[in-house]
Amino acid sequence: MQEVRAEGLDQLLDRLQDSPEVFRDARSKALDAAGRELLAAVRARIGGSGRVAAWQDSFRGSGGGYVAVRPKAKTYVTSSSGRRYAVGQVTNAIESGHDQEPGRYVPAIGARLRRDRVPGKYMYQMTGPDAERLAQQACDQITKEVVQKLGGS
Repeated sequence: MQEVRAEGLDQLLDRLQDSPEVFRDARSKALDAAGRELLAAVRARIGGSGRVAAWQDSFRGSGGGYVAVRPKAKTYVTSSSGRRYAVGQVTNAIESGHDQEPGRYVPAIGARLRRDRVPGKYMYQMTGPDAERLAQQACDQITKEVVQKLGGS
C-alpha cells in the first residue's frame, strides 16, 4: 500500500479555515497587479495617439474574483458630424474592424476610401496569452503570500 504523509497539513488547513481575510487580501493584491499589467498590454496594442487607449480601464468583478480590461462605461465621444458614440462602440469597431464605403472622400485623411472593410486590430484577443500568464502569476503570488502569512516558510 502506498502512503503519502503531509505532516503539518492539518495545522495549515485549520489556519486556512480560520483566516479567509488572508485569501481575500492576497487575491485582491494579485488581481490589482494583473489588471495593471493587462491594461498596459491592451493600451500598447492599440497604438495611435493615445485617445482610444485612455478610454480603456481595468475593472474588478463585483465579488472580487476576476479582473477585466474594457472600455470605460458611460463615456462618450462626439464625431465630427455631431453624433455621440459610446467609447465601447468605437473600441469594438477598432477591435473587430468595420465596414466603410469605398470611393467616399474623407477630408480627415485627405483621400478616398479604397477598401470596403477596415481590418480589426484585435488588441483584446491578442492579449489572451498575456492574461493566461498573468493568471498563473497571480495564483503563484496568492499561494506564496498565504503560505507566508499562515504557514511561515
